[in-house]
Amino acid sequence: MAEQQTDMFDNDPQLEQVLGHIDKIPAAELEAAWPQSLVDLVDVMEAELTRQGITGDPRAAARKLAVAMSHYMGGRAYYLPTGVRMLNAIRDDMIYCEFDGRNIEHLRRKYSLSQPQTYNILAQQRRLHTRRRQPDMFA
Repeated sequence: MAEQQTDMFDNDPQLEQVLGHIDKIPAAELEAAWPQSLVDLVDVMEAELTRQGITGDPRAAARKLAVAMSHYMGGRAYYLPTGVRMLNAIRDDMIYCEFDGRNIEHLRRKYSLSQPQTYNILAQQRRLHTRRRQPDMFA
């Protein structure tokens, strides 16, 4: 399914032309013409690209990402969740990976959870990790 979805983003000559030309426009001039929300998005992406150690000019890369997002998703209202569920899912996986069979209390304190919450997370993660290794034979 992911393969089919990426076809939507294949070879758009108009976007390629814009992305090829964007570096020729002074950054301050370019961003002054953009809505503030788009500039804010560039700020966030630049900070993350820098944090990830992306070589080159992270600001320029962030601008190109913002242009691509605007091209494909622009003009529509999108709800961008706060990410609590996503962060909790990542936290839960980290708890499972750190679990050694005897460190429930340490994990509970480290992640500010109750003991039942910690046990529930471990049980849920055990099922997920098992499913990754052993797909359901009857599905």
